[in-house]
This record gives sequence, structure tokens and C-alpha cells, in this order.
Amino acid sequence: MDFTTHKTKLEALGYVVESNIITTSRGDVMAAIDPYGDVSCKYEDIKDILNGVAETPTVKVKAEEVEEVELVRARNSKGQLLADDPTTPEVNEAWVAKTKKKKK
Repeated sequence: MDFTTHKTKLEALGYVVESNIITTSRGDVMAAIDPYGDVSCKYEDIKDILNGVAETPTVKVKAEEVEEVELVRARNSKGQLLADDPTTPEVNEAWVAKTKKKKK
């Protein structure tokens, strides 16, 4: 068996795939092929992909990866607040979207 045949599905879940080993990005071994050709794996999501049970991988979103957006007042290069332009009713130039930085 060669893990590279399932490479796209496993990499969609965040695993690093080589021909005889599957690891996390940190290097933790998730599955391996022993010298006798047997697959050693104790994780169900990987077993399902290797056995052909999982059709499409489910991508797990970590809380750190979710970006929150907040509206803040727009400012010019001097730091002064900008006003809304009344000639463009579909756009409010006084407010801009800014992504929040999450603290761990």
C-alpha cells in the first residue's frame, strides 16, 4: 500500500503525506506502514479514508482560524475621522471593516 494514492483527501484534513507515513504538521505520526506491509493506524478518520469509506473529508476549523470582522470608523492618514460621501448612497465611507485579532 502507498499512502500517496489518498494524498489529496488526507492533506485536506491537514496531514502531511509521504509514501509510507502520515504525520501532522508538527511531525506526530498518525499512520505508518511497517516493514511487513501492514498499516498501523489508530485514528478513525484516517482509517476511513484508507479503506475508501470516507467520500469527502470533513475539514475541522479551529477556533484560532476563525476571523471576526468589526466595523470601525474610517480615518485618514492624519488619524482624523472621515465623513460619509452623500453622493454615493450605496457605500458608507465613514465605516470600514476591520478583522479582530484573537488573543490566545
